[in-house]
Amino acid sequence: MTSFNVLRNFTTIALTACCAIGVSSARAQTYSLTDLGALPSMTATVATPAALNDLAQVQVAGTSGTSAFRYTLSNTPPMEDAGRNSPKSIARGFGINSSGMVVGDSTFGPSTHPTSRAASFSNGSATDLGTLPNNGPFSRANGINASGQVVGFSGDKLDGDSSRAFLTKVSIGPIRMTDLGTLGGKYAQALGINDDGFVTGNSQIAGVDAPSHAFIWDTTTQMHDLGTLLGGDSSYGTSINSQNHVAGYSTINSVDNRVHAFLYDGTTMTDLGSLGGASLASDRSFALGVNATDQVVGYSYLPASINPIPGSKSKQVAFISQQGTMVDLNGLIGAAANNYRLYSATAINDRGQIVAVAFDNSANAFHAVLLTPASVIPQP
Repeated sequence: MTSFNVLRNFTTIALTACCAIGVSSARAQTYSLTDLGALPSMTATVATPAALNDLAQVQVAGTSGTSAFRYTLSNTPPMEDAGRNSPKSIARGFGINSSGMVVGDSTFGPSTHPTSRAASFSNGSATDLGTLPNNGPFSRANGINASGQVVGFSGDKLDGDSSRAFLTKVSIGPIRMTDLGTLGGKYAQALGINDDGFVTGNSQIAGVDAPSHAFIWDTTTQMHDLGTLLGGDSSYGTSINSQNHVAGYSTINSVDNRVHAFLYDGTTMTDLGSLGGASLASDRSFALGVNATDQVVGYSYLPASINPIPGSKSKQVAFISQQGTMVDLNGLIGAAANNYRLYSATAINDRGQIVAVAFDNSANAFHAVLLTPASVIPQP
């Protein structure tokens, strides 16, 4: 898989998109579900989450219709249009920090020739964060930390395989983007940053038509190759926690490009498996978020024989993985599972709260939902 195709697939899952296999004999956390709704100003009924912070009154960033949103649990109404003062722009939200600052991308320039660039959102307006010098007109911000450091990628296409990873900072004055370099290849993309300034993403390694590997970029400005799962040739880092542990996904062989979620703990990349058994069609998983206790969330697939949606071709389900056990989140939301089908968990905070893409049967639409830890129940 090329970096371009993986990034595009990641974006699609994050913005569009019960049996608990291998449940431990200890205990399983249950969750209450809150439907975050959609922006009242948007004609679309779809809202998809990308990130959340750790505040007691949690805030969530994402996209609804054609605008980025910030959802604040204590506000009335809780969902606000982050780009409401730029009515001609198309904006998306991908990251949020502990101060509630949202970053993503937005279209800038004349309506006849708009360009999508990395943006921060404040008071309903988008601020252009610029691009890397001599690297093309497009950029996108994917994450922001507590001190306002922002990571993403910049290139000659919106989601192109010539992009380069950048680090910049939200500021009242101009801040030049820093190119984070590569692992020896021509392109790189930064997807996550923690509060200590450590960055993860993926970069092409050296060689003709070489694959991408997950990386950690540290504060000494060094990019470190995390390698791949045994048998695989490519990997992608999507989220990094306060311990500099990375979640992501990697191919597990060079034959069929089968992908498994992984957790890198500073020394070892651990295969988190999948919910799909041995079937080629369903033995796949993708990790999108990790918190300080190494809880990992993302999405996987169920075997056709236990597909919980009769007549549906889709077997994708959201998962949480902890201490080596991957569980379908649909089995942990109680009665809410009668109306909601969780397709992809996109982020988890240090309080254990999860944001996910869910299909709301009553609305016949995909909604952003917040899962909040409730009681724990014993497992046989």
